[in-house]
Order: sequence, then structure tokens, then C-alpha cells
Amino acid sequence: MIAGKGGVGKTTIAVNLALGWALEGWRVGILDANIHSPSVPSLLGISAQGMKGMEGIEPVTVKGLKVISVGLFLHRPHTPVSWRGPIKHGVLKQFLYETNWGELDYLVIDLPAGVGDEVMSLTQLLKGSATALIVTTHTSLSLTETKRLKAFFHHGHAKTIGVVLNMARGERNVSLPFEPLGVIPFDPLFMECEEKGTPLISSFPQVEAAHCLRTLAQRCQDALKELRGPQFTITATLFYKRRKS
Repeated sequence: MIAGKGGVGKTTIAVNLALGWALEGWRVGILDANIHSPSVPSLLGISAQGMKGMEGIEPVTVKGLKVISVGLFLHRPHTPVSWRGPIKHGVLKQFLYETNWGELDYLVIDLPAGVGDEVMSLTQLLKGSATALIVTTHTSLSLTETKRLKAFFHHGHAKTIGVVLNMARGERNVSLPFEPLGVIPFDPLFMECEEKGTPLISSFPQVEAAHCLRTLAQRCQDALKELRGPQFTITATLFYKRRKS
């Protein structure tokens, strides 16, 4: 998953999509690629583990969802991480290829906003097999950054699976520069769930936002099936669908 601008709910969408697939019985992992501000563990209610070592990394499993994040290696959640490009590249490479993911149907990678070191490293490591899912809101600034990201991926860095309009407050009728793959309505329950570390899709499966998330998950699966070969999806998150032998 990726977003051009911070604060659009990219990580929330990534966590809910990943957990939604896991609850349906798919083998799913989520890789938190936000090195400086890892928030996936918090949204899933996982406390800092103070994990040691970077060889043969064991992901934490929550409700069938396998999770890896720099946040799991911190002794305190507020510990600052101030690494530069080469170190971040090495860590992401280890997270991708040295984590004991096991057999996965999907790997969701949550990325920081914008086109920075993490995005460049992962598109290089995935060598053109990445597919981007972009998250935006209806604000003009967010939409401008979304256009910037689409242009970036259009120049051969990755395929784009679509754009998600998040925190919608009736914007379904607003003229947009794209046809959204999904529209997720604003719901204050998202904030409540984030505070408790219990994603909305599992905590309140009956509300409209959860229904929209499930619809988005199915549309992502359908779109991935249309693409040839194994692929990842980036959007403030990345998805990987393994081919069956």
C-alpha cells in the first residue's frame, strides 16, 4: 500500500485488508515497511517485543496473520529509528527474504507516504513484479499527490492496481480524476479500533465501512487474478499472490 500524502489512512486500510483475507482462510503476511514510524503492530494490538537478531526472523502471528515490523524489535514503542538509505534497504531485504513467512497467498507491504528510500528499495528488490494500490482522500492536496504517484509508477516502476478513496463523506458523487477501486466511508469506529488495537473489519464486521473493506478486498483479488505471474501490490501497501504449482 502506498499514499502520496500522510494521514490518509493507508496503514489502516492495509491492516484491515490483510486481516480480512486471513480471517477468510487465506495465508497472509503483512510487512511494515515504514522504518521510521512503524505503526502496524500498534493497530494490531501487538506490543514492542524487543526481538533480537535479524537472521531467520520469525514473524508474530495475530489471528492467523503473520506480521513483521521494525516496531517489534524496539524495547519501547517511542524509541526513535534514524537509519539512512543503505541500512533501510538492507533491513527491508532481510524482512522480505529472511523472514520465515512459510507458504503465503498474499503478502501485504505497508509503505510510508511518498516516494522515498523504502519505495525505491522495494521496487528494486521486487524487480518489476510490484503492483501498487494507492490510498487517497478527496482533498485537492491528496489527489495531487496521488497523480504524482500514478505518474511515478507509470514510468515503469510498478503496475498500479487502482486507487482507494478513504474517509469518504459523500464524495461518491464528487468528480474525481479516476474511477476508484474502492470507497471507504468515514467512520469514527476506525479511531476507536486503532486505540484498542482491534481492526474494524474483525471488531465491527456489520458496519458499512467493514462491508466496503470486504468489497475492496474482493476487487483486489479479482484484479490480481487478471495480472500474469506472481505480483506484489504496493499502496501504502504491497500484495503478493503466489502462483500455484
